Amino acid sequence: MAVEVDMGRWLRVAILMIAGAAGAQAARADTPPAPAEVMALSPELRQAFRAAVTDRSPSPSARLDLMMVFLFDTQRGLGMQYDHAATHTVDQAFRTRKANCLSFTLLTLALAREAGLEAYAQQIDDVLSWRQENLHLVRTDHVNTGVRVQQRRYTIDVASNEILTLTPPHTIGDDTLLALYYSNRAMELAMDGRPTEAAPYMTMSLRLDPTSASGLNNAGVLALRHGDDAAAERHFRAALERDPAHGGALANLSQFYTRQGDSARARPLQLRSDRLLRRDPFHQFVTGAQAEASGDLATAVQRYRRAIRLHPGEHRFHFALARALLQQGDTQAAVAALTAARNLADRDGTAQYQAKLDLLKTRPPRE
Repeated sequence: MAVEVDMGRWLRVAILMIAGAAGAQAARADTPPAPAEVMALSPELRQAFRAAVTDRSPSPSARLDLMMVFLFDTQRGLGMQYDHAATHTVDQAFRTRKANCLSFTLLTLALAREAGLEAYAQQIDDVLSWRQENLHLVRTDHVNTGVRVQQRRYTIDVASNEILTLTPPHTIGDDTLLALYYSNRAMELAMDGRPTEAAPYMTMSLRLDPTSASGLNNAGVLALRHGDDAAAERHFRAALERDPAHGGALANLSQFYTRQGDSARARPLQLRSDRLLRRDPFHQFVTGAQAEASGDLATAVQRYRRAIRLHPGEHRFHFALARALLQQGDTQAAVAALTAARNLADRDGTAQYQAKLDLLKTRPPRE
């Protein structure tokens, strides 16, 4: 899901909208579906799911296994594909076989419940997506599906390998999940230059979850695009009342006052934002990546080291540091950083890092 920031100086924080989504969504109907329609199973989908899953086993654990086959297997199921621009209803996801994390959560939640499983949505409030979009890493919220079978809990996540997280997921209700759908769709329409069509989606989002800081922030951005400054200020301030550390709302309200020439109100917000960013490992990592891309290796190493101090358990921070150190010619320090990355990585990543370590250790030192 996207948390929109009125772009400007906040670009350096790399919180982006869903670039590229507009073209993919242009053909979709512009009238918001009712909440019940967003998660509804079509007769065709229900029939296929029952034949593949619910009619084949009464066991909850077996049904969960069969559901995963139904979702991902191209021969025996839907062969679902991840598409970060695909903010779809359950029926649209079924028909296109594409979904982003939000739509995939809607789909898996609806199917798990159809299978008689105890299922619920989960949200991670702040993630960094491990892909690049317009030369920037993408910072956003993230959702997935939790399933409980007897005493065991499972997480179904279509993009787990593409995100960095700082906090564990927390359970959210259906209204909160649906509010995220409407807010996301509103931002897609606004990015496509259709703010008037986006308005009813945003209205529905705030009706379902009027206290969401991210939703209020997005509503403020949409109000700006409508030229309603008073509503934009009200929404940004409400977002900060809900979450004083919401980076997008801080940046947007600061820029709002700056454009009005009100430095007395803009400056304290900028200072709060700067303090927040200094303690933010994702920001340090992103600015390190930007420095590395521009050839400023000294700054990149400094930012990567600070990201590690703030969040030492992320193996990709250590790997980025190793890469920058190697470019500086400091093989010994690069080996140490890569070793730390290997030790922290999961099983798949370990083999990759070990291969790089073996290569580095056979390299003669630079004169």
